[in-house]
Amino acid sequence: MRSTVLFLFILLVSSSLTAQKTPFENIQSEIQPEELKKDIDVWFDWIHATHPDLSYTVKDMDVFYNSIAQIKDSITPPLKVLEFWKRISPLNSQLSDGHTFVGYINSGIVEDYVSKGGVLFPFEVLFNKNKLVIQSFIDGKPTNYKGYQIVEINTVPIGTITASLLSRINGDSEEHRKALLQTKFAIFHMLMYGEQNEFSIKIRQGKKEKTISVSGLSILPKLYREETFEDNFNFKILDRDNAVLTIKSFWWDDKERYYDYMDNAFTSLKEKKISHLIIDIRENGGGDDEFWMKGILKYIADKPYRWGSNYKKKIIAKYRDAGEVIGSIKTGEIDTLIPVDMDITNTFKGKVSVLIGPYTYSSSILFANTIQDYSFGQLVGEPTGGKSGQTGSIQFFKMPYSGLMAVSPRFYLERPNGGNPTEPVVPDIVIDYDKLNPDELIDKLIKK
Repeated sequence: MRSTVLFLFILLVSSSLTAQKTPFENIQSEIQPEELKKDIDVWFDWIHATHPDLSYTVKDMDVFYNSIAQIKDSITPPLKVLEFWKRISPLNSQLSDGHTFVGYINSGIVEDYVSKGGVLFPFEVLFNKNKLVIQSFIDGKPTNYKGYQIVEINTVPIGTITASLLSRINGDSEEHRKALLQTKFAIFHMLMYGEQNEFSIKIRQGKKEKTISVSGLSILPKLYREETFEDNFNFKILDRDNAVLTIKSFWWDDKERYYDYMDNAFTSLKEKKISHLIIDIRENGGGDDEFWMKGILKYIADKPYRWGSNYKKKIIAKYRDAGEVIGSIKTGEIDTLIPVDMDITNTFKGKVSVLIGPYTYSSSILFANTIQDYSFGQLVGEPTGGKSGQTGSIQFFKMPYSGLMAVSPRFYLERPNGGNPTEPVVPDIVIDYDKLNPDELIDKLIKK
């Protein structure tokens, strides 16, 4: 009896210690192989019970299933959760959808790591003409190395690094994964290559190369820092004809503040008699469709519109309507039209240009589709990295043993005019510009 009580006490203490692990400590935990294989099995069943049609995004289902089997077969000794993530995360590039991924590294893990003094690659980077270049320090401060191409990091060629990281990040396409990776580069580099206090970085400008030594920084990258309203929404009158409305997200907790801001912007357009409105959604990763319907199209739509056409959705218990069978697939077409609001006095009747690019995604793609399909304006810039047909209504799943998160949508939607949903949204006017100087696109557009 005494030994039984002692065993239960040890078990309770062990469980308590496990429960007290912080997010980053958790991904350092070691898990038994049979438990990791069970994680894969339950995730496999969950995604098939949630996703409306994996073949919509996965290019080769046989290769995908074989990859999963090979990952399971490779797990023979116990693995740390981080090593398990390295094994399963290459499935993300095969899933080929920004709304579908396995082994999601959430902000809690990143914040926990940095709060304990963990250091990261010190620079914010971006892909500029297919070259990874330095933009700033990760705290946003300027650097003398802005615009320098990265050739090597700690003797590892940058091509090797980006290939490894791009395979592990979610995204609709290679261009979309690049757009997402550049916002998470420091984090993904640490996860793949471990914590490194010092970085020897070979850089290139033109034909000249040099190697610099830079210490890692214990600072949250921009993506993981709390944003202000002004970080996401900005209205600016450029001259007597042109104004720019920059929207980096179709979401804000205080909806009324957002709607008031948009209403004031369109009032200003009318009062100043601006003839050309430029709406910049190049850095808009999505949000809630209501924000662009009520915050923008309310003022510029001159005819009734719909935000999509054909759809396919999986019936899951949480969203089941009367008569629907859980696990079944429902297909249909959106036939509801959003009417023109005849009561507002600050409608905009001038020319509308919407700037798009590889990072434009999710709800912002639905917005771009609607603008283009109903001729509410012209799209300008580069093709989106995301598909014109978008998945949505994402669901979350936590693997029982590793604690890693997975995400899956339950529907996909084609653009209002239909067409091939796997193609990107292509702008009406394609303009190449220097990504280190995003305002160059606006300048070129105005000159055209």
